[in-house]
Amino acid sequence: MSDDAGGSTAIKRHHRPDGHISRVGDYFWSKVPHKYRQNIWPELKLLPGEEIELEIALAWYRDIMGKFVFGYFYLLMGLILVTTAIILFYQLDKFMLLIPLAILFLLISEASREYMEYNQWRMVKTNKRLIITMPQHSSWPLVDNIELGTLPKIIDTNWSPNVVWRVFQFFTGARDVYISLTGLQFVEGSAKVKDALIIPDVNEEDVFELKRLIFG
Repeated sequence: MSDDAGGSTAIKRHHRPDGHISRVGDYFWSKVPHKYRQNIWPELKLLPGEEIELEIALAWYRDIMGKFVFGYFYLLMGLILVTTAIILFYQLDKFMLLIPLAILFLLISEASREYMEYNQWRMVKTNKRLIITMPQHSSWPLVDNIELGTLPKIIDTNWSPNVVWRVFQFFTGARDVYISLTGLQFVEGSAKVKDALIIPDVNEEDVFELKRLIFG
């Protein structure tokens, strides 16, 4: 958090990769005008007398590619250079030179997308509001802000519909969190959360702390 000229406090994005790549990225990101940055990573302003009680991000594995690529970027570049040197040394088909470059491009593209999406998902519980930011559906890379002045009536945890994330959830205890202001909708053989906001892959400890603040 940081204080601006008006005395209010901004809740900044909660995660940055470590190392030199992070510093370079932050330098170029700081050069982007604030009004454009807000469309992707909003800095939420706290109201007078408002205090943060809990900030929840997605589980660590939702940024696993970003951590790997940006954390070991120079190692990846070294592997690409070694592979390129081997192809040139053995005078292999020049078309094969494109393969390591294509792999590097795909890794960086996926890591960047994953890192951006990881930072766009965030839930902040204050003493006055529940603030949720999430990627805007069908409008990538824009982000959507939702502010609830009334506490949810239902907080339900479910398995992810994605098989890959479900495997991670099995081993980490994370779950998709369904938040509703209206309650449950009962159908034969089951009960579903009605009109729910869905926050994917939230750590078990964060879910418990959110329930404690809302229901405790």
